[in-house]
Amino acid sequence: MKRSISRLLIGVAPLAAILMIPSAAHAALDSCGSVFLSASATCQFHQSQDCVDTCKVVSVEESCAAELYTKCEAGCTATASTTCTDTCSPVCVSQCSADAGSMTSDQICRNDCMNDCNTKCADAQNPDCCSKACPYTCDKQCEGSCHDDDQNTDCTPKCATACAGNCTSTANTSCQVDCQTTQWESCKTTTREQCTTSCMTNGGAIVCDGEFLNASNLQECASQLSDELSISLDVSVTAHAAAHVTTTAGNTVKGLNCSFAPAAPDKSTLWIAAAVAGAALLRRRAR
Repeated sequence: MKRSISRLLIGVAPLAAILMIPSAAHAALDSCGSVFLSASATCQFHQSQDCVDTCKVVSVEESCAAELYTKCEAGCTATASTTCTDTCSPVCVSQCSADAGSMTSDQICRNDCMNDCNTKCADAQNPDCCSKACPYTCDKQCEGSCHDDDQNTDCTPKCATACAGNCTSTANTSCQVDCQTTQWESCKTTTREQCTTSCMTNGGAIVCDGEFLNASNLQECASQLSDELSISLDVSVTAHAAAHVTTTAGNTVKGLNCSFAPAAPDKSTLWIAAAVAGAALLRRRAR
């Protein structure tokens, strides 16, 4: 009699951990491939079992915007023009006063810069590239020029800061979009390859809002997500055994494949593995 057990999977934790926490916080995550995320992001950890398929369909635009921004930064160094800041400030102060000054200079800067992006990207040569490159430039420039804790500051000095950041941002967005467009398609291809490599070498990959995070160390990336944005993500990798057992009349067992991802198993994992191994041995003896 011939019996076949085609596949045995041992898992002591879910394949993906997901957490979404609404917040206004933003951060540029150096340990996660320098992507810029908000704390409202939905993040998933895909283990190697389903990670390769994820890499085939995942959007990689955010990862490319982060990578190409750094590459193009040296050539995009425009500063805020006096005309821009002079035009911006009175409008900002008026809006700030009507809003009772509740917004921070960082929020004002981003909102104004995003309005400019919407106009620029409507007629862009590559709308997909522009829709990622332009907002990312706003995020980086506003983060470097403004504050996220000055909501109680008077509108006039707060708007001076916000307008300086916004005018610098809008002065550089066209340059960034043009520069990134020339490298956009090749970056997406390379990033998908990096995603697959991460799956195979790290035991999985982190994806936030559909964007692969090009993290060389998954634990460091998860720690920064937690520290900067209060997004908790379990990137521990479970042990999986794939067994192909064929019993013939001579009680011959053929084929045993076990693969363990990088994370060290805890005691419960070891006990489960031992129990399964023992059961397999008893089954052999019974036959």
